Amino acid sequence: MATFLTGNELNDAIYDVIWNANESLVIVSPFIKLDDYFKQLFEHHKHNHKLQITIVFGKNESEPRKSLRSQDFDFFKQFKNISIIYCANLHAKYYANDTHGILTSINLYDASFKNNIEYGVLYSTGLLNSLTNGADKAAWSYSFEIADKHPAIFIKRPVYDKSLFGGLLGQKNYVDSDVLHDQTEMLLKNWSRWEKETKKYLPDFKEELLAINKDAKRPERTENSPSKEPLPKREYNNNYNNNASYNRQSNNQTGYCIRTGVEIPFNPSKPMCADAYKKWAQFANPEYQENFCHKTGKLSYGKTSMKDPIL
Repeated sequence: MATFLTGNELNDAIYDVIWNANESLVIVSPFIKLDDYFKQLFEHHKHNHKLQITIVFGKNESEPRKSLRSQDFDFFKQFKNISIIYCANLHAKYYANDTHGILTSINLYDASFKNNIEYGVLYSTGLLNSLTNGADKAAWSYSFEIADKHPAIFIKRPVYDKSLFGGLLGQKNYVDSDVLHDQTEMLLKNWSRWEKETKKYLPDFKEELLAINKDAKRPERTENSPSKEPLPKREYNNNYNNNASYNRQSNNQTGYCIRTGVEIPFNPSKPMCADAYKKWAQFANPEYQENFCHKTGKLSYGKTSMKDPIL
């Protein structure tokens, strides 16, 4: 269901999207400037390592600090599971969580919420909407396509520890969060150097990290090169497991997730890790461009897909 909003109704809807996020929060806004009220909304999630926050900002090429100030960068860096992406020619604005999305004209900028005439369209995701390919799904998918293809500036991921029994039961304990990538200072203070720096992108990073297992037994050296142990089977959703075409044997050969690049059993009919598959299944587009070759793990630059996972 779609609802046209403006004025305070639009403001309140965006506040609710931020406040009520559970597993995912996506903010696409060329300009971001947080006042105390916005910070209160975000701080509701400050200690929630399960919430994956993705922020895409842009404009002000050569002076991106005018689009996202260093103090707001520092605020976002406190969160446990966050990605910040820079897109120089961004003009779109989009706010979404697990259940609602808003396509709008308004930036995440305090003055815009107080002074400007803005409007937008609110989409809610229900059972009926989840079975159709509407504008809300297209907006969500395209927003992540933008995030995947533009330089990552800051990446922070949760670290989990799996005990023996917890691992058997599929449970994991949150340990801490690690900063995997941070080019904030260079981007904001030395644009010319940042332009020449090697860029990294969202698919280059895992969605979560595994802490070292202190109970693991040290491997013994052997004369011959040890053969690789088969990777553990991963949990896929029921449709993925039950589809007969996905149940071929992988023969213990190592493959790579076509979206994240992590190692998984080689199987062209099942070329994604569990977390990537959950995201792909939201839209189930077999021709959606992915990032890696399932066989070699090399970057595919969009030439692989669920339909054609191998370069």
